[in-house]
Amino acid sequence: MASPSSSETSRLERVLAAMVAASIGLTLVCFAATLIASATGTTDFGAGIWPAVVILPLIGLPVGFVLLVILIVINWSRRRASTPNTK
Repeated sequence: MASPSSSETSRLERVLAAMVAASIGLTLVCFAATLIASATGTTDFGAGIWPAVVILPLIGLPVGFVLLVILIVINWSRRRASTPNTK
């Protein structure tokens, strides 16, 4: 059985997980808003808040992916350091 301290996540991991969820979640909301607006006949995406809504998925999804890879690497290295060497 693992000790309680070895299964706890660090503050950095929790913050990264929240950033990944927020980045990808906001990207999906903006993507859905763009699809719905196009389906309802909106043609002027250059006025109002639409430029930000259209551009955000182009930036948010790659940023979310990079943060996810960083989170996986940090988690992998923490788990590897916490296991005893069994050579």
